[in-house]
Amino acid sequence: MQVVLSALRRVLFWSHLAIGVVAGAIILLMSVTGVLLGYERQVIAWMDGAPRVETPAAETARLPLDALLAGASLSRDEVASVALRAASHEPVTIRFRDRERPTLALDPYTGRALAPPADSTGRKAMAALRRWHRWVGAEGGELRTQMKAVTGASNLAFLGLVMSGIWLWWPRRLTWTAIRNVLWFRRGLGPKARDFNWHNTIGFWTALPLFFVVASGVFISYRWPGLWLDRMLGSEKERAAAIEALAATPEPSGGNAARGGGDAAGRDRNGEATELTGAPAVVAPLQAYLDSVAVRAPDWRSVTITLPTEGDSVVSVATAGGNTYRPDLRATVRLDARTAAATEVSDYDSLSLSRKIRAWVRFGHTGEVFGLFGQTIATIVSLGGAVLVWTGIALSFRRLAAWWRRR
Repeated sequence: MQVVLSALRRVLFWSHLAIGVVAGAIILLMSVTGVLLGYERQVIAWMDGAPRVETPAAETARLPLDALLAGASLSRDEVASVALRAASHEPVTIRFRDRERPTLALDPYTGRALAPPADSTGRKAMAALRRWHRWVGAEGGELRTQMKAVTGASNLAFLGLVMSGIWLWWPRRLTWTAIRNVLWFRRGLGPKARDFNWHNTIGFWTALPLFFVVASGVFISYRWPGLWLDRMLGSEKERAAAIEALAATPEPSGGNAARGGGDAAGRDRNGEATELTGAPAVVAPLQAYLDSVAVRAPDWRSVTITLPTEGDSVVSVATAGGNTYRPDLRATVRLDARTAAATEVSDYDSLSLSRKIRAWVRFGHTGEVFGLFGQTIATIVSLGGAVLVWTGIALSFRRLAAWWRRR
């Protein structure tokens, strides 16, 4: 048994070393840009500013949504969605069907249009960092597709490094001295011993959160992890759809099916065709949609009303409470466009186990599901990942140099 474990350790070690050297540069790039993107929303707000509403008197009421649009000379036909937040200093955000048209921020108490930030340096900087984080700086086209494949493979390799690193970290002899050498930072070490100590110590303390950050990145990079999860833990319909999709010709990752959303052909998130009815001749006021949802979610922190397109008679309203990035506090209510009556409610409890897990992926990757604390943890482990790659490559080249001298 000891011989088998020793052989397995050697295989894991050399695989760990080879994968780290081959994918190290891309992993290092993703780790460093991940650190710089750690507080993206806060950095943009600090650099560019954001439209803010002057805090009104306590007795001041919000304008009805229809009066808000009328005051801004907007018709419902040109509006794609209306987003509100419960905080008194937050504006109402209007997004238009014409995607080239910039979003509009309105004061919910006066209807006054708020000026957008004069400078967008922060947004441009974060967009450039995201481009390097996801596509190695590729602007678009075929090169972006190729670089997405590179970062996806590197992310998968990083996951393998994290998992094999946990095994390799475990001391061969469980003595306090051996554990202490790989459990905490030590002073007065030479370059090789220092890199070994840092690599093992940081690897131990960041292993668990780093695993979740990297694993969620794999789900974002590829479609197949979500499909396999649906096949194992999804509902009956999700399992059938996943089996069919896995047997079909692979589609480019990042497509609509990978996100599990609807599509222009009128399919729901389970891949089933939905009936498209003619647009209703009479629609309820926008405020009626908000009031209908508020009854079901009185403690809402944000509400986004997506107006129906031509050929649809359903209004989709997304609500979020508490930390608005937590999927267990989010729900989607479908309303009849004419009566504002709820026809379907989809919340966290109604999801299959597969979809519950997948719901945590996007903002779990950035730590935002746990608020500022989660962002901080994700940023720290991204920094730890960068140090792991750096020290790992340094140790590999030192090993190579020693081998060359012996030769």
